Amino acid sequence: MASKLSSILTHYRQYQADQVLTHTQLNESIAFFEDQDRLTRIGLIGVGIVNGLAVSMRQEGVQRFIEISQGYGITTDGDLITLRTDIPDANRKEKSIEIDQLSFSHYRPFEDDKARYPLFHQNGIQTVPLLQLCRPTEEGALPLQQLVNGGDMVLMLYLESYSRDADLCGDINCDTQGVEQIAAHHFLLIDRDVADDLLNADPIYRRFEQLRLAVSALTPLYPLNVVITAANAQSPVQLDRLYRDAIIQGNSIAEFTDAVSTILNNTQFLWEGDSDIQRLSQQLAARLSQHFSFPANAPFQYNQYRYRLLSDLLEVYRRLISELASFAGLENPSIRAFPKHLFLGDLAGTNFRHGFYPSPAISDFREKKHRINSYLRKICFMLDTFSLTHANEVRLVPSGEHPASGLVPSIPFYYQSTIGLRENWSTTPGVDAIRYSYNLGENPLLIENEHADFYFLGGHLRGNAENVFQAITNIQLQFGLDFTIYRFDYDQFGEFARFLRSHGSCRHRAGVPKSGTLILLSRGNEVIGDLALSYRVVEQQAVNAISHIKVAESRYPWISTLSYLNNLARSLRGTPRRVGVMPRFYRLIVREYSINGVSQIAGITELLVPLEEILVRRMHAITDALNRRFPAGLVFDFNEQLKRFSIVRAFDDQFRITFADTTLSLNAPAFTYTEEGMFRSDRQFRINAIRNEERRRYRESTYRQLQSEFAPENKDDDFGKYQGKWAEWYRLIDQLGRSGNALVTPRLISRQNQLPASVRTLVTGVFNRLNATGRPFQLFLTGDWLDGSWVSTEMITRYGSSRNTNDPIVRFLRIRETLHHKTQATKASLFLVLGREADREFFENLASTLTETVDMYIDGPRVGRRVLLIDTIARIQITGSTGTATAIANPLRR
Repeated sequence: MASKLSSILTHYRQYQADQVLTHTQLNESIAFFEDQDRLTRIGLIGVGIVNGLAVSMRQEGVQRFIEISQGYGITTDGDLITLRTDIPDANRKEKSIEIDQLSFSHYRPFEDDKARYPLFHQNGIQTVPLLQLCRPTEEGALPLQQLVNGGDMVLMLYLESYSRDADLCGDINCDTQGVEQIAAHHFLLIDRDVADDLLNADPIYRRFEQLRLAVSALTPLYPLNVVITAANAQSPVQLDRLYRDAIIQGNSIAEFTDAVSTILNNTQFLWEGDSDIQRLSQQLAARLSQHFSFPANAPFQYNQYRYRLLSDLLEVYRRLISELASFAGLENPSIRAFPKHLFLGDLAGTNFRHGFYPSPAISDFREKKHRINSYLRKICFMLDTFSLTHANEVRLVPSGEHPASGLVPSIPFYYQSTIGLRENWSTTPGVDAIRYSYNLGENPLLIENEHADFYFLGGHLRGNAENVFQAITNIQLQFGLDFTIYRFDYDQFGEFARFLRSHGSCRHRAGVPKSGTLILLSRGNEVIGDLALSYRVVEQQAVNAISHIKVAESRYPWISTLSYLNNLARSLRGTPRRVGVMPRFYRLIVREYSINGVSQIAGITELLVPLEEILVRRMHAITDALNRRFPAGLVFDFNEQLKRFSIVRAFDDQFRITFADTTLSLNAPAFTYTEEGMFRSDRQFRINAIRNEERRRYRESTYRQLQSEFAPENKDDDFGKYQGKWAEWYRLIDQLGRSGNALVTPRLISRQNQLPASVRTLVTGVFNRLNATGRPFQLFLTGDWLDGSWVSTEMITRYGSSRNTNDPIVRFLRIRETLHHKTQATKASLFLVLGREADREFFENLASTLTETVDMYIDGPRVGRRVLLIDTIARIQITGSTGTATAIANPLRR
């Protein structure tokens, strides 16, 4: 018996009027449409058991019954099969399908001598022993209870299809002529071993049964949980080995290798021809060994991220087996698989049963195939691109999973963003994953997405911990990200240990969840990893905490002059520098910082303050940056009236903080502020220092309260209310300089003899008094006297009481009082540069007697190529006469 689809007709005849039809023409038409009908079923619907046709056994006393429920199936020859029964008193050719089931209590041997189905025959001889379920009245019927080993038999629905020769013509007509096409149903019992052999020759059943057995043997894999405590993570290497041990002891790598290899072997019909998956099948073990090789006494290996790679791989694997568990689609079924039969299962109805293998036209075959192949390629590219060396900029990347909003899980920094990885990172078509290496102008934090519930962190490993902490804080503030950040250095493990004891659920997640807590870990101020909590850690204030505390405020000159800051900020608006790169940030280095002996930093810390902010807010931009960076430390401010840098602290506490301005030079001098004064290289720089001797311990809660009560908010030199006054101030300085009035000109003094008589006499007198000691020194004048904002005693005597507001000098005095709260003449700021270090104490004592009339600073001596602070600012060297000593310009003045 040949299958109907073993050959098909591709054409038929169109009949003409009054045409005499031959049997060939009619048979061609029937065969053509029958072929199309069969092809529609197997190509557009599917093959196998669609529903029903379930087998069960029933026992009534000693009598045994086999029952088959109603249902439908399609053979690979396109036959549509359903249960049917005879209609009483009807034409024998008509059948009824309105039945719930068929029940059989007897069987008999079956000979396939009419259709001679090739499955049962070999070399023309029936080789498969068959038993047919039958009615009790049929010849040779035996009751089922007599069937030996009946429980080990498998039931097949066999469609016996053959042609029956025509009868001779009757007395009246020849209606019985023609070759009758028979399609009889037989329910055949076959030994289990024989059925197993027959099904192994069925390519469709074998493919899906092997896949089913393989997938059912696979179990979801998860990495071992890593619990971090103060006892098991006392050093970076201990922490690193926690993740190494979780990877090794969980045996996840070996199980993952076996599982993925099994999947690759059983899904080759889906990915055959895909070079990436082919490469994965050949290199899987080698690539895993490359990333998960752990020498016995290896140094720190950043195993947090190898653990993260394993977690990512296992997550993809779990999604992969979920897809495979429901995969059943079939394209281009083999017509030789089961052309005239369906296996209904063993007598328990569980095994040896054809499933339904739907066509891609009515199933999600293409989508599932795409997802399965995409997951396999994703594993391949994750192993290809995993790296911890390419990220060098601190970034936070939002992540989540809500394809309807265009959001899928983002690509973390530890994967290099190749085209292959990006194309297979998400199985959602048309949605691109956000990646760490986004292009300039594509910052995903600029876009609002309420479904982002996580932030991946990248670019922080091996970085300066203080700078990384500051960078994350700046990003957090700039984009309003909802999480808290902490930083712990292993050089001060006690703080980390206390935190772990209070928060035992710290886990490495390569970032931080929304409304969570990010913990940055470092060693020697170098970032080595990160942890996260799923909740925000909130500092608890003591119930009996005092609401007010006694504080002390110390005031000092800032390490950079205000003129320098103004000129630096205005350089953004001026002509670009001809030499070097135009700075965009004021770069402040904090070399040391402690309160009551407790260090507030783990290493050198860098603060970058945009010059645009300094242009608008001047010193307050710097003090705000300090207060934001150290929220549990000293309160920094700037006093406009005195033009002094201010530090607010608990009254009895001691502190030490060292700054250096490296905006223009990496070799800039460092200055230290303490409660006792201002120092350079451990030598006193500010004469009239503030002193507080009693030592107290550092109390973080105290300084958090200080920050909440005293830290300035949105403050600028105008107190936010002098809009336009500064522009008027600089305009008047320029106007006075061009006025020709000898009392106020020149404004920008460049020689000692240009000074007004009152101040010229004063500074010459100071010089003469110092010179009388016979010790070597240099004396310089700097400050307001050189930038045009000075007011002399002569100006106040002549114009101080005038009401003529049309006079620019009067307006200048009035606006000076408004902006600077000054009504007296400008005080002379003098720098004394020592000739010998041995004279320091002598000159300090002498200079302390002059502070009522001048501001005196001591610097030097000059040693080798050492740069002094006075060398970086505009100054006039003072001599004993009123001669023509020339000013040395500030290098930033335009």
